This record gives sequence, C-alpha cells and structure tokens, in this order.
Amino acid sequence: MNYARAAHPRPITIRCILTLACLVLAVGAGKALGESKPAINGYDDYRAMRQKLERLAVSPHTTLTSLGKTLGRREVLLLTVGTGKVDEKPAILIVGGVHAPHLLGSQLALGVASRLVAMAEDDPAVLDRVTLYVLPRPAPDACEAFFQPPYRERSGNERPTDDDRDGNIDEDGPEDLDGDGWITMMRVADKTGAYIPHPTDPRVLIKADPSKGEQGQYALYVEGRDNDGDEQFGEDGPGGVALNRNFTFRYPYFQENAGPHQVSEIETRALADFAFSRPNIAAVVTFTPEDNLLKPWEASGTSTSGRIQTSVDADDAKLFGHIGRQYQELLQLPEGVNAPDSSDGAGSFSEWAYFHYGRWSFGCRGWSIAVEPLPEGEDKKEPAEEDRGADDVRALRWFTQNKIDGFVDWKPFTHPDFHSKKVEIGGFKPFVRINPPEERLGTLVDKHTRAIRQLGHWLPRIAIEDVEVDKLGGGLWRASLTVVNHGLLPTMSRMGEKTQQLHPLQLQVTLPEGTELITGSSRTRLPVISGSGGKAEYSCLLRCANPVDTTLNVKVWSPSVGAAIQVIRLGK
Repeated sequence: MNYARAAHPRPITIRCILTLACLVLAVGAGKALGESKPAINGYDDYRAMRQKLERLAVSPHTTLTSLGKTLGRREVLLLTVGTGKVDEKPAILIVGGVHAPHLLGSQLALGVASRLVAMAEDDPAVLDRVTLYVLPRPAPDACEAFFQPPYRERSGNERPTDDDRDGNIDEDGPEDLDGDGWITMMRVADKTGAYIPHPTDPRVLIKADPSKGEQGQYALYVEGRDNDGDEQFGEDGPGGVALNRNFTFRYPYFQENAGPHQVSEIETRALADFAFSRPNIAAVVTFTPEDNLLKPWEASGTSTSGRIQTSVDADDAKLFGHIGRQYQELLQLPEGVNAPDSSDGAGSFSEWAYFHYGRWSFGCRGWSIAVEPLPEGEDKKEPAEEDRGADDVRALRWFTQNKIDGFVDWKPFTHPDFHSKKVEIGGFKPFVRINPPEERLGTLVDKHTRAIRQLGHWLPRIAIEDVEVDKLGGGLWRASLTVVNHGLLPTMSRMGEKTQQLHPLQLQVTLPEGTELITGSSRTRLPVISGSGGKAEYSCLLRCANPVDTTLNVKVWSPSVGAAIQVIRLGK
C-alpha cells in the first residue's frame, strides 16, 4: 500500500456510500444464505453431513476421501469402512442421495455406516470379511434445496440449462407467490382443464375420464409466473442435470434433467469411475425411489433375448424375489401392505449398476407412507372404488393421524397471468411424502443396518473341500478337489456374465520344484458357482519322483468373491 496517498483520502461521495451499503447488504444476504433450515427436522445439510463423516474418519476402521468437487464446490465424499487390506476383500457399495429430494437415502447411508463403525469398535470381526464403500451424498449441490426456503423439490445440479429450449437459461423457475415458504401448485378454474376433484377428498385432483362422462374443471400448474411469455409456468428454473437420470442404461435422451449426454456430470463420472476402479465390489445398495426390494424385479422374456437386454434375467429375478421377501421381513412391514410402485429408472444409477456394471444391485427407498399403518379399518376404506388419487388420499389420512403438516390448503390468489380466472395455491408440501419425520429415522437406520449385515452373509462364500490324493504308481499322482459356494448368491449374476465387467473365479496350483503337471492347468478359470452349496470340481495328474514332504498350494479367488487357500500333501 502507498501510505503517502492513504494519508490524504479522497472525499466520501454518494456513490461511495451506496457502494458501502451494497456491501453491507451483500454480507447480510451471505449470512442468510449460509443459514440452513431443513424442510423436515432431523436431516443433515452438506456441512453437517461432512462433519459427521470427518468424525467417523477418526476410527481406525475408516478412511474418508474425496472423489471430486462439484460445480457448487462441494466434495463428493467417500467413506471406506473395513479392516486389513480393504480393497482386496469383497465389498458392498452403499449409495444414498442419488435422487436429491430423497434425503432419507443420505441419512440411511450415513446412519448405517455410523452403526457399523460403532459395532466394529467393540468387535472388529464385524468387518473381517466384507468392506463397505459408503457414498452418502454423491449429488450434494441438488440436495441443498432441502435446506433453502422457499422449499421445492430439485433433482438437478448447478449446471445452467435451457430446459424449455427457448435460448435463455434458468429464466422461468417456480416462485413462492403466496410467501408461505413452500413451492406448491396452482389450480386454475378451467373447463378445458384435465383435472377434477377427487370424490372422497376434494383437496386431491385427479385426471378426468371422458369415457365416464367427466369434464375437466381445473388446469394444474407449478406455483409461479410465466416470466418468459411462453404460456408455461416454472418450467426453466435453476437446477440443471440430475445424477439419477445421467447414467447410460435407458438414458432418457433430450428429456428434462438428463444432461447434454450420458455421464456428462462431475458427480456421475466420479461415481462411475470409482465403481470401475474397485473390482472387489460384489453388490450395490442404493437408497432410492427405484425400489426392487419392496417390489422385486420380474423377468420378461421379450426383453431378455435381444442384443440389448432391458429386463432382469430369469435366474437373477428368482434371487431378487427371495432377497426382497427377506428384506420385507427384516423391516417388519404390516401384513398385507401394498408397497408403492418403483419410480421410472431411466438413466438411474441403481439400474445401471445391474445392467451395465454387472453387479447385484438392490434399490431401496427405505420408507414410504404406503408401508405406514392407518387406524384399524381406515386402510380398508377404498375411496368410492376410485383408484385415481388413492395414494394422495391415503397420504392425507396419514398426515391427519400423525399430526403432520404436509399439505397446504387451497387458497385464492390474484394471479396477474390469469386475469379472468379463479386461481388457488396449495397442494402437498415438497419432500414430506418421500422423507419420514425425524422420530422414525433411528428405527429405520437400525433395520437397514441389519439388512446390510445380512447381505454381507448372503454374498458368495467359497471353500475348498473333498480334497483327495491318489497314488497311481510310477511316480504319478492324481489330486482332486471341490470348490463349494456356501453363500446364498452365486459367484456372479447372469447379467454379470453378460456384461463381462467382473473378474471370473480362478484356480491356481503352485507346484514345488521337481513336480511336473501332466494333465490339467496350473491356472484355470472356473465356471460360475451357484449359491447354497453349488460346486465346481478340479483334478490334475502329477509326476513326482520324491513325494516326501511335497505340497501343492491351491488358491481359488476373484476380487468380488474373495479367496480360499488349501495345502495338499502328497505321500500322506
């Protein structure tokens, strides 16, 4: 600094005063933006989640690393949980928050990791066999909408996008017109509209059915204005590409939030690159609305025979069904519960993990209003035999039963874009239908911790058994053995065989000096071994002139299955 010039400051002008005022306001706004208030209590924003991960990283059983920084300068954090050489043991990849509005996914992934680390402090054997890779929030930018009023469900990251293809960027997003802190919906009285009130609960709107003589009464829009004059509302706001629509399987070309191309985003690449860098990953658990545990995948013969397979393999489907039933028992769901349908998985991570990555992939929403019990008799009340809107009506009943403020009653609003029509603002609050109240989080974490531990027991578990050594004379010996899989799952799924993304199971025989292999191979690829006692046999013919103290070392292994080692003695 030139101190001589600083001794004679320039006079303060009106422009300087205005500049200082703007700086003060900016600092105040920055503080306000930094303050985080969740849409539902009990959920962690990025800062709180990172602090919890850093505290977990103090444990000798964990390592915290970053897979990259997003456009919003937030890190994609990975917690590795395990003992010993973690990257050389079979692993389960646990991912939450792939669908950003589903904050429960992040809480479950983080909570399960916390529980298992705590268990390992008392008993390290909990982590002896399986490594856990935990990514609680791979899309941290989009998840922050949960903590920034006015609240709206946003699945896209911070990439600027032209969603309505009008040449402008993020110019017409949803707006909190009534100032209640929630972005809900607008229903506009319109005889050409597509919606009518539900016969049981008029707060719910359902599609009119002309075949039943029904005529629409309302048009429905997201809360906001037509700022760009294209007669659409809130169609091009902040929030660009959704991680859960950016993967390669059934990629939704040219659709909203899908991105300019497959795997275009920092977050998507970080997740895919990490997955491919760890051949020891045997299974993937994703906390996501693309649920195949409450509603297990079913095989479709028409979509498994083509060059591009879009349906689960029939053999794999049987195991998905079995594990889904076991999972439902672990969750202790009420009898007769009809779980909600899975969300469309186009471009999703969990479907990519099975169809393209080739691993066992279990999608799990973790919770739903549909699995919550209603008062006795209420669950049997069908709304005038009307399937349309039944989930909405049930949600409203459950809100009332549990005193949850999850719906904004419709209230008139004078809307400048609808001069001559009656406009009302209201509807379901964002987030409340896919994220449970705070008091349920602890129980859900406990149940899913048990489910993850059980999955570790279900993974392939090989052993070398039935070892036999026969002396044939003339220095010749025959050695034979059986490789048995004691796990529930086969050593590779059928889809894994087709994708060829997993290392096959291999057997290697190490021969001592002076021993010659006559038949068989010292290193051979074994077939896929089915679970629950499936077997593969191996035998070889050896020449050994002096068998005293001669041993063969046999190893069977693959990164995603683990290893079994056996020492075979000749001349025993």
